Amino acid sequence: MTTLKFFLPQLILGTLLGSMIAAMGVILVLRKKAFFGITVSQVISSSMAISLFLGIQNELFSLFFSCIIFIPLLFIFNLSEAEDTVLGIIFVSFTAFTQILLNFGGNVKNHIMSAYFGDILTSQVKLNFTILSIFIFCLILFVYFYPRILFLSFDRDEYIVRYGNPFLIEFSFYFCMTLIISISVNILGSFYSVAHLLLPAFVGLFFARSMKFLFLFSIFFSIVFTVAGFILSLQGFQYQGNEIYLPTSSAIISLMSISSIILILIRKLVR
Repeated sequence: MTTLKFFLPQLILGTLLGSMIAAMGVILVLRKKAFFGITVSQVISSSMAISLFLGIQNELFSLFFSCIIFIPLLFIFNLSEAEDTVLGIIFVSFTAFTQILLNFGGNVKNHIMSAYFGDILTSQVKLNFTILSIFIFCLILFVYFYPRILFLSFDRDEYIVRYGNPFLIEFSFYFCMTLIISISVNILGSFYSVAHLLLPAFVGLFFARSMKFLFLFSIFFSIVFTVAGFILSLQGFQYQGNEIYLPTSSAIISLMSISSIILILIRKLVR
């Protein structure tokens, strides 16, 4: 626990981001749009590689670049009736582009690997004003629009009758989600972001009796396993005479996955 104090900023930031992503994941899972979150994560990973390839050593560039790409993606996504097909095309296109950048080797390759798996313990993460401002802005916007987002998720036709075109609400939600995932990918990796986006909400559906419980369960699930994964990654394990430390993001994801299977099985057996 003494070692944990040195990584307190990383732990706090990882917990905040994870819980926020988990809350947004509830909406995505309920609307059956999980693939949108996965695609956004891949686009952000590619934007990080592009920023490094261009020699721009600034994390805000990838955040800005992700938001610019997000806007036309959302228009394409909303205008097309074949949503999954469009997302699949976008996903494979950016994945292929990322692989092309891998051929340049060097720091580009290392940075792309970091974008997927994260390296929060080796990076100098600080709770700076920019990150906190973006987080607070997204949180306020999400809480403010939450009733309408929920209404729109359950009954789109009735929402249009009462409030008209829902584009502004959907844009605000997906824009906030892109900002939060972008920060998370930069610090903790895209796999971490996707895991928190999908697993807490999916498991929560097996236990939830209300939307309030589902949100609280997802946030609690995210926080518990983020903290547990951090602690686990700081514990050294002896393997063939060497001391091995697990990568933080992968430790968190693995704990979440294993616990999800166990909880779902228990729920099935109890029923």
